[in-house]
Amino acid sequence: MQTPPIRVRDATSDDVEALTCLAVQVQTLHAEGRPDLFRPADESALRDFLVARLADGAILLIAGDHDGKALGYLLAEVVSRPDSPFLLAHRSVYVHHIAVDEDARRQHVGALLMEEIAQRARQASADTVRLDSWSFNKQAHRFFQAQGFLESRVIFERPAGTAD
Repeated sequence: MQTPPIRVRDATSDDVEALTCLAVQVQTLHAEGRPDLFRPADESALRDFLVARLADGAILLIAGDHDGKALGYLLAEVVSRPDSPFLLAHRSVYVHHIAVDEDARRQHVGALLMEEIAQRARQASADTVRLDSWSFNKQAHRFFQAQGFLESRVIFERPAGTAD
């Protein structure tokens, strides 16, 4: 018997609790990976953030199974940059978050979310889909590369108090 397909759709206010649970997972990963930068997951603050993103028209997708269980989400926005002395004008879709439930990984949930955002980028006449990822998140890097993303820049940092 074949498993019913996973469906990707626009998230609604009815999805806020499910989105919040997924956001807690990804925030926890970041807080563990860079506790010097990321706050521990705060369900209430994450819920408020997601409600605000729904209200401001961000692209907020949710992937669910046939029973309606949320398996993943993706938060993105269309970014248009004008021509400048430094850069050519360009339009992109920037992925701020992608999260897949720990129990749903390796079931193509992330790939389906990425396929949908690529389609949305084409509809928005964007040149590219962009995202960034923290250096500690090697599993995400492998996923992004498998989705056709290429490394395009590297950001370096050092503590301000560090001498040569």
